[in-house]
Amino acid sequence: MAERAVIRNQLNQREALPSPAATDWWNQPMLGPYTRWQCLATAVFLIAVVNRLLWLGERPFHHDESIHAFFSWKIVDEGISHYKYDPVYHGPVLYYASALVMWLFGDSDFTARLSAVLFGLGILAFAWPLRRWIGSTAAFAFLLLFTFSPALTYFTRFLRHDVYVGLGNIMAIYFAFRFGETRRDRYLYLSALGLAIAFCNKEDMYALIPVSLLSLVLMLVWEVLYAPQWRPQLAAAWAETKGLLVDKWVPVVGSAVLFLVVSLTFYTSFFTHPENWNPVTPALTYWWGQHQIKRIGGPWWYYFPQLVSYEFLIFFPALFLLLRPLATPRLNERPSTKVFFYLTVATFAVFVGWCFYDWHQAGIVILVPLAFAGLTVMQRWLPSRFVRFMVIYTLGCVGFYSWAQEKVPWLLFPILMPMSVLAAVWYRDRIDEGMLRKPVAALATAGLSALTIWILIASNYLYGAPRPAEAPGPRTAELLAYVQSTYDIHMVMEKIEEVGRKLGTGTKTRLQVSGNATWPLSWYLRHYPVNWAADVRKVDTPVVIVDKEVQQNFDKALLDRYEKIPFAIRGWWEPDWSKMNTVTLARWLFTRQAWSPVGSSDAVMYVLKDLAPGAEIPVIAVNPPPAPRPYTMQPSLEKPAAVWGKKGSGTGEFNEPRGLAVDARGFVYVVDSKNHRIQKWAPEGQVLKTWGKEGQGPGEFKDPCGVAVGPDGSVYVADTWNHRIQKFTSEGKFLAEWVEQTSGFWGPRGIAVAPDGSAVFVTDTGNKRVVKFDPNGQQLLQWGKEGSRPGEFIEPVGLAFNQEGELYVADTGNRRVQVFRQDGTFVREHPVSGWEEFYTEPYIALLGEDLIATDSFNHRVARYNKVGALVYVWGKTGAGPGEFNRPIGVAVDADGAVYISDTMNHRIQKFVIGPAQ
Repeated sequence: MAERAVIRNQLNQREALPSPAATDWWNQPMLGPYTRWQCLATAVFLIAVVNRLLWLGERPFHHDESIHAFFSWKIVDEGISHYKYDPVYHGPVLYYASALVMWLFGDSDFTARLSAVLFGLGILAFAWPLRRWIGSTAAFAFLLLFTFSPALTYFTRFLRHDVYVGLGNIMAIYFAFRFGETRRDRYLYLSALGLAIAFCNKEDMYALIPVSLLSLVLMLVWEVLYAPQWRPQLAAAWAETKGLLVDKWVPVVGSAVLFLVVSLTFYTSFFTHPENWNPVTPALTYWWGQHQIKRIGGPWWYYFPQLVSYEFLIFFPALFLLLRPLATPRLNERPSTKVFFYLTVATFAVFVGWCFYDWHQAGIVILVPLAFAGLTVMQRWLPSRFVRFMVIYTLGCVGFYSWAQEKVPWLLFPILMPMSVLAAVWYRDRIDEGMLRKPVAALATAGLSALTIWILIASNYLYGAPRPAEAPGPRTAELLAYVQSTYDIHMVMEKIEEVGRKLGTGTKTRLQVSGNATWPLSWYLRHYPVNWAADVRKVDTPVVIVDKEVQQNFDKALLDRYEKIPFAIRGWWEPDWSKMNTVTLARWLFTRQAWSPVGSSDAVMYVLKDLAPGAEIPVIAVNPPPAPRPYTMQPSLEKPAAVWGKKGSGTGEFNEPRGLAVDARGFVYVVDSKNHRIQKWAPEGQVLKTWGKEGQGPGEFKDPCGVAVGPDGSVYVADTWNHRIQKFTSEGKFLAEWVEQTSGFWGPRGIAVAPDGSAVFVTDTGNKRVVKFDPNGQQLLQWGKEGSRPGEFIEPVGLAFNQEGELYVADTGNRRVQVFRQDGTFVREHPVSGWEEFYTEPYIALLGEDLIATDSFNHRVARYNKVGALVYVWGKTGAGPGEFNRPIGVAVDADGAVYISDTMNHRIQKFVIGPAQ
């Protein structure tokens, strides 16, 4: 044990000590027994508290903030089990932390963001313990930088996961180093707790954990290669590692158990959703898919303009610290050291070249570790082990986020966190050298500090959100809020509250909201009864909000009785860097006036003019769809040739079967919707294969609806409430998955493969359109929008091809079938009978030249000839042979047999229908 203590001291002996003069100055008493560091740090911390709480609830909630706040409130309102992990919305700690604050202090715009502020202040508090490794001067510089950083302040007042991850990470890193220094078990447990908090917040950790481990390893490699005699140093490092595994295996295992217990507790929503015990698979599947399709892509240098524009007091000092060995290399005399040094320079040059010319970015995975290896042999400009780790960790974060195709401003936070430590160390060294005693340096520092404070005020309090309702003039914009809800949202809420006062209904006032305003208004209207209609066809409320694109229909119907109030939901600014010059940049820095156009997502609010207690609310039809057509013949009762299945989850059993498809060999594929699986049946009625379960991973489903088979036997599934398409072999082997690449799917239901297999067509039901892909998921075309004209849709569902390769679309709400060429050109339309309700969910298939269409609302199936005339109807309500309870899916095999998914009877019925009369 004594030998290992000596080894540990050898490994830690090069820790940097603050300069004696600086230490003496900071430790001198200032107020009674309290030292200068304690007093000044407390003052700065209080400033941080004020500038983070000041007007905290005033800025309108960003789209993402409103989602996080609303789901947190639902936990308070409905219980802890309401939250269920979904990688789209990240991890649970934010939701439960925010819910706890709301439970304690009530739900408001202020309290919704308060937990983010508290976590941010927790990060700031680590300036105190960090003194042991970076010294009092650097720790105070870190405190100042973090307090007055425009971006760090903005995102600690912003209800997103990054600040929560930040606190967990700094806990994990700090206590890991304390454990390495003292070998006290409690520090290892605290490190594991911090890591679990970060892991339970955001999927970034699947990259940041490897970056941290790699940084730790390379820090040790650095020490070994730098040591004057590297063999003894390597032996010491190995002996210490071996000793750790032998002597400390109990706390190591205990820390792993603690990490797992905390993670399972949060991800299973305190064990109310045990099916979420494994968050890793859905998280990696979803976010790797988003990276591949570049959902919010951008150039590798995306973050650098923001660092230069907002954080020059952090970015440039950190950069100078990193570049210092290149300016003054004092390399070890060993030839291998020189080789590694120049390899570092060359590697970074190649790295930048690859990124700049958009070469295959997978090369970064190779180049960044090579660069780290080179760093390990740079001369001794960083004697502190902790700072050496932070250098490598910072470079790892910059490399990862520059590579990842999710370019959003809030990801500055995990880059700036370690970078601010490096900047603080650079300031410490310059202060120790007497930099502030030089007038030019002192004046420059004061000027840049003043500019930083102005940017802090402008971005956080003055221009943090667009104000389009104010007088016309130059538009201001922030890079930190490239998309942000506007202050018009406050105007909308004031108007709604006014309506409630005049009617005497308060928060009981009924409202209708449709379209893009759903978020953030779901948060703001959480206490109101709201009809969140996808399609507003009837207005019977005193307030209705719709997208600007459909206002013409509402103007015609409502303007006699309603006041029209246009407003902007969100504003955005995507800078055109080609239009930036010295003048426009300076104007933006000092006035925040954008140098290129600012866009917006607009909506219209209609408010009833005659408002008084007890006032009658009119009922007004708005752009009503065609009236339902009655059936012109009575349905027959057909005897099925076969009936398959019953309710259950076993083999050959169904729970709400929906879509059907038949392949060239006659095998029938059934979407067993509520069992979240696909069943493959032989035409004789034997189950051949079953695959799938509930989930978000490959081969898992969430209420799938549609299925189609290509000529090559590939099976395509509309995984409806995972908002994606999955592709399989005929035996259920997963091949691929994809999403719509512009605005995303919303509940895709119907799917069909072109007869030659060249394209896959999907009805994006919630978005009222049809989307065309190639067989591998490359998006080729889309068409359609809400409406009743040719090429417009209301609730499109079923798809089918005729023998000529024309695409039939079941346009539910317009009670018609539209026919298109494969390039989206409208050909014709046929009205249908029935389909009275949007939830009819009709699927269609071609029987020769005739169209077979299900009508679940009327519990029957209809047959139309090639000109759209109704020629036959069969079925009635019931559970007997030939009777239906909401028939939905339909498919026709090569012999003309018709398969119907009798959904609520949980069975498949097979019919052999004779020629139409």
